[in-house]
Parts: sequence; C-alpha cells; structure tokens
Amino acid sequence: METDKILELTKKLMHLRLGMIRLALNRYGLHPGQPELLRYIQLHPGCSQRQMAEDAGVTAASIAASFKRMENAGFIRRRADTADLRCNRVYLTERGERELADCMGELEQINRCMLGVLSADELRCMEECLEKMTDCLTNAVNERINQA
Repeated sequence: METDKILELTKKLMHLRLGMIRLALNRYGLHPGQPELLRYIQLHPGCSQRQMAEDAGVTAASIAASFKRMENAGFIRRRADTADLRCNRVYLTERGERELADCMGELEQINRCMLGVLSADELRCMEECLEKMTDCLTNAVNERINQA
C-alpha cells in the first residue's frame, strides 16, 4: 500500500535528520531542543523560566533540566529578579551567543541539504500537503479533547 511506503519514508527521513542534528549539536555540547531554547532567550533576554515554558506550552519543570545543563556548559546565566527574588531571569552568555550562531548555521545547512534537492514547485506542493495533514490531525486532536 502506498500509504505504508509514505509513512515509512517519512519516519526514515525524520530519523536521518535527527541523526544529523545530533551529530552537529554534539560538537557544541547541546541536545536536540536546546538550540530553540537558546534562540528564545536570545530573542527575549531576561525572560523567566516560567515565561518561556508558557510560550512553549510545557511546564517549567520540563525546561529546568535543560537550563541546568546549559548553565553548567556556560551557554546561559541566571540572575535573580530584583523585584521578585523567587524568579530568575535568564540571559545568554558570550559563549552562548557565539555557539548559537555557529550551531544555527549548521542546522540551516542540514535543512538546505534535505530540501535543496526539491524544486520550487515540489516545495510548494509539499508545504500544501503537510499543512493539510497537520490541520487534519489538529482537528482530530481537538475533537478528542472536546469529547473527553
């Protein structure tokens, strides 16, 4: 059945992409997902862990382990909020800024490698198909949530 082949190829593609990403991130001592956290901090310097978690739709606790690793590696620093000592504000260090720029460049190369073999028409068609599938699954999830 063609759908089995499509699903298998999609799985293989995402597995290969993640493998490439892991290889690239290993050079920086980062784990998948952490470049996005660093990018968020870069765009929102002084954000709180809670604010970042809310924007990402996850719990603050789920981000805590990544923050600790990134702080220990010298990518970020936390400072107590002067108005609320229970709250820490997060900033990129110079190393964090430098490594993030290099890392993002490598991640962009991976994406260019993967998508660069497609024509503009193929990319448009792929985007339309992925949007349809995403919308379909989003609606299905919402229906199940509303039924619960």
